[in-house]
Amino acid sequence: MQFASDPRRSSQAAVSVAAEPSLRIHRTPPPLPPPASAAGDVGGTREAHRSITMNTRRTGAMVALAALLFTSACGGAEGAADNADGTTKVSVTTFGCEIWNTWAIGKGVYGKHRLDVELVRSGGGSAAVAAVLSGAADFGYVNGYTAINAYNTGFPIQMVSGVNVNALPPAKPAQGVFVGKDSPIKTAADLAGKKIAVNEINGINQIVTASWLKANGVAPDSVSFVALPFAEQVPAVLSGRVDAAQLGYSLLGNNNDNVRSLADPFASSDKIYIATYIAAKSFVGKGDAAKRFHEAITETAQQLSDPANTDEAFRLLSECQKVPAETLAAQPQNALEAAVDVAALDRMAQQMVDLKMLQKKPDLGPFVTDFARS
Repeated sequence: MQFASDPRRSSQAAVSVAAEPSLRIHRTPPPLPPPASAAGDVGGTREAHRSITMNTRRTGAMVALAALLFTSACGGAEGAADNADGTTKVSVTTFGCEIWNTWAIGKGVYGKHRLDVELVRSGGGSAAVAAVLSGAADFGYVNGYTAINAYNTGFPIQMVSGVNVNALPPAKPAQGVFVGKDSPIKTAADLAGKKIAVNEINGINQIVTASWLKANGVAPDSVSFVALPFAEQVPAVLSGRVDAAQLGYSLLGNNNDNVRSLADPFASSDKIYIATYIAAKSFVGKGDAAKRFHEAITETAQQLSDPANTDEAFRLLSECQKVPAETLAAQPQNALEAAVDVAALDRMAQQMVDLKMLQKKPDLGPFVTDFARS
């Protein structure tokens, strides 16, 4: 059984696991400034008119600014510290409902690896990078593309663990490019000149969707990507504000019968790291906390893959997401994978080069810690 908690999910997702005494959530830091590539205002949304190119210098400046904002909001962090009971206190950014975190905390996996985990809410991948750089968090939860871009920008970070990868055939598609049930749009070619909702301009969903469009003969710059929170995407499709939306099946809510998917762009690619953890190089070098964190994620992924734990895993996810466990169990899921495949990251970097988001592929060898490699 495969489980997912989508890092592309809105950061406003509720965390309702207060019954676990060791689970602590800090308040959300200030949001990042609007991405430089986002322009125009469409019904309260930000639209990227025919553009996917990311200016990495501007992105770096945004992350630096976010680091200052995050430090101001959270007061900074002293980094890992040993408790009297021999555990190490570490802070980890969260988007809300990550099944591996609720499982690892609730089932004592982090504790087994002598970690006292404190979750710090972040508003997105760039905010997580900022939290790590500022010292407001020890581990940042980011997708692989954001991690690669931050490393390429020159930030002193390393990848310490994978956690979530895309579902590949023969697994059922876990994501989709959704249109209205009666929409005349039938194929990727029909999306030329249309508006597609994604959760973040130049984020993972836009990158993967743009690559899927390109592979199907559609120029990505012929499409307008519109940034919308996940909760607003399907209503925007149904109201006609946008023509399509790229999101996970698990985010459709009760709209399964109102939309249909053209394809899963993630299934049309090779392995993609939807979620990873990064840390500052200085933190990784201070001791073995980063290695123990990776080992805890590895053990958690193994436990969640055991069919004997399926019902309990969905029960925990249900408590967090406020969605019936049986509904979650029926939805296709992405896969859990703690080991980092550097070759897969290299292919992701090449996608960014092909989409003109990077000038050239960086050497990712020093980026991934030895203990996290597959």
